[in-house]
Amino acid sequence: MNIRMNPEEVLKNSGYKLTQQRRAIIEVLRNSGGPYTANEILSLVSDKYSGINFSTIYRNLELLVRLGIVEKLNIADGYCHFKLTGENHHHHIICNKCGEIREIDICPFDELLRNTKLEDLDFEPVEHKFEIYGICSKCKDKK
Repeated sequence: MNIRMNPEEVLKNSGYKLTQQRRAIIEVLRNSGGPYTANEILSLVSDKYSGINFSTIYRNLELLVRLGIVEKLNIADGYCHFKLTGENHHHHIICNKCGEIREIDICPFDELLRNTKLEDLDFEPVEHKFEIYGICSKCKDKK
């Protein structure tokens, strides 16, 4: 997402309307933080919009991901989780036991770019994701 533009501006500048459903999804992610699964978002949104269904939520989430407004995380539990894209570049550490997700502000891709000339491979990266899976301190202490 363009750091200087809010989600509403990104939608408008991309030729999409800010529908009630999209507004509700953005509000839930903005106010509740996340990340959430599509089902969790449906539960949170349906309190306000009773007529909304899962396919509407998922279809809109996919659009918001494509536009860079929402970030899609593939967590080890087998479900995709969604959160608003942050203003700063970051990656995630994810606990395999409790599913806790924390942002980290390091980027190993920077090192890759220094050591590899992707231009020589005729390849232009447009995005990347880096996730580290392990066990958080709370889960480690439970043993």
